[in-house]
Amino acid sequence: MQRFIMSSLLVFAAAATYSQVDTICSIPQRWIQENLRERTSQYLVFFQVKEKPKQAGVFIWSRQLRVQESTIEVEQKWYSSDSASYRYLLSKVDRKSFLPVYHKTISPRTGTEAYNFTSTKIMGADSVKNNTKTTFELDAKQPLNWELDLETISLLNLKAGKRFAIFFYHPGARNSPAFYEYKVTGSEVITSFEGIKIDCWKLRIEYSPQYYSIFYISKKGREIIKMEEDFGKGVRYKVLLPGNITVR
Repeated sequence: MQRFIMSSLLVFAAAATYSQVDTICSIPQRWIQENLRERTSQYLVFFQVKEKPKQAGVFIWSRQLRVQESTIEVEQKWYSSDSASYRYLLSKVDRKSFLPVYHKTISPRTGTEAYNFTSTKIMGADSVKNNTKTTFELDAKQPLNWELDLETISLLNLKAGKRFAIFFYHPGARNSPAFYEYKVTGSEVITSFEGIKIDCWKLRIEYSPQYYSIFYISKKGREIIKMEEDFGKGVRYKVLLPGNITVR
């Protein structure tokens, strides 16, 4: 998730208070084995500021998931007409728990940011060249990487009425990791870019009573087919493309 929405999210002070909520501090290995798919997914991302309805930002996000011997790697490339908006992200998570061990983001605006994760600490990676976050340090229980929200929620045991308190953290944020509630609000058959009908679970997170995101996850393929979001100042949509565009 992008940083501009983080301050508006509802934080769970204690997930145990919510007896019907499944607390997710890591992903069970069985869910990973059953639901993980090696693949490259590309999304058309449409962004619009409400005060400027005639302007819109359009992006292509490419997300490649690879399974290694002990880790799972997700490489992201975000493209737009403005080269200053390009972002490259490389995330490595443990293959058995999906907990992060390393994350790096490179962009023209912020330079290189790289972090190592342990069970008790998040630290700037001092071995990465030109890392602007070498002095970063945060004492915290190892969280799930919020930059991998699409991959993470695809692994959940989704069923009607299920609610999940996910222990998420955006790499580099000064605020500590926290629980955020996602709930299955039903299912819906939506039409893909190719005109195919796809039966999807609807998973919702509320930032406030008015602002939210809804993810449409295919029941069969375990992919995010669409996401729609209202975060107050703007709206954003992500739609899975039918085929991969060759980009570098």
